[in-house]
Amino acid sequence: MYPTSQLKSLRKSVCVGLFLGLAFLIKPSIDVRKVRAQADDAFQSELAKANDLLRRRRYEDALKSFKRANDLHDKKSAECFYGMAQAFQALEAYKNVVESCEHAIEFAGSDAKLQAQAYNLLGIALQTQAAVKDQKKLQDAEAAFRKALAINAPIPMVHFNLGFTLMELGRDADGIAELKKFIELEPNGSKSEQAAKLIANPRRAREAYAPDFSITTADGEYLSLDDLKGKVVLLDFWGTWCPPCVESVPALKDLQKRFAKEPLFKMISVSNDGDQTKWSEFIGKNQMTWTQYLDKDRHVVRAFDINAYPTYILIDAEGIIRFREVTTAWERTGELPDAIKKHLKLATKSGSPQAP
Repeated sequence: MYPTSQLKSLRKSVCVGLFLGLAFLIKPSIDVRKVRAQADDAFQSELAKANDLLRRRRYEDALKSFKRANDLHDKKSAECFYGMAQAFQALEAYKNVVESCEHAIEFAGSDAKLQAQAYNLLGIALQTQAAVKDQKKLQDAEAAFRKALAINAPIPMVHFNLGFTLMELGRDADGIAELKKFIELEPNGSKSEQAAKLIANPRRAREAYAPDFSITTADGEYLSLDDLKGKVVLLDFWGTWCPPCVESVPALKDLQKRFAKEPLFKMISVSNDGDQTKWSEFIGKNQMTWTQYLDKDRHVVRAFDINAYPTYILIDAEGIIRFREVTTAWERTGELPDAIKKHLKLATKSGSPQAP
């Protein structure tokens, strides 16, 4: 037995020991919370930076930033993987889009909207990879779009994407039904007019129809794609600042002379020069007597997704793009003149375009 005084002292020591022990146990948990809070702040900051870079179309930088943010989240951030998928899509790295979307879906948890968005983007990547011909990828794209629609987070655009894919698969009636749903949900949406055209002519999903465009030529003539219906149209995208474009002028003059007597042939040069005077003087000096257009706001360049110069695009009498080439290789191969001759013959035989 311990004396009373010793018992008191012992209890005091035990209590102090327990207090110190508890203090020791509590302190690390406070530090862990601080560390986690700091890590979360760093993650949110990097994620915000990545999304900003994505909005500003700095896709490679955005990709790096999303990856850094994902590392701060144990490589399990659905938001980061979806952001990566969007960046990869812009960079046309469709295989990476598919992989990133699958990870986004895996880690999305209860975030139904993010899951639906990821399935939609997954479908777009698969549909793009299919390039109309790969039926298996088109079927996989259809499955992804249907999964997006099955989630309780409606995205009207999924109906458009699904409808388009179904038409590519040749299932026009099903595709029309989906496109009608899209128009019902977004009657004034940016894709509503295109959806209506697809409903009227499902072949547009399977053929490379030229985008709608309109111009007022250097001679003051207004022309639209509808006005050119029934003609074989060569679009020459160029600039006076582009040496290969300038070097190709004699070949274009020969081409125009060769088909000058063909009433169904129309050649249009589309320049994105910033100096109108320089452009005007150049076409006058070089006797470029065919139709000329200065694309000041670049709306035609954007419509045809022109990224390199010169680019030559041949549109047939139905409005379908039949030839597209960057650089002047056609001058050596003769492929462009041959394509013009072939489609002029078809246009003359048909007498009128088959599609609206």
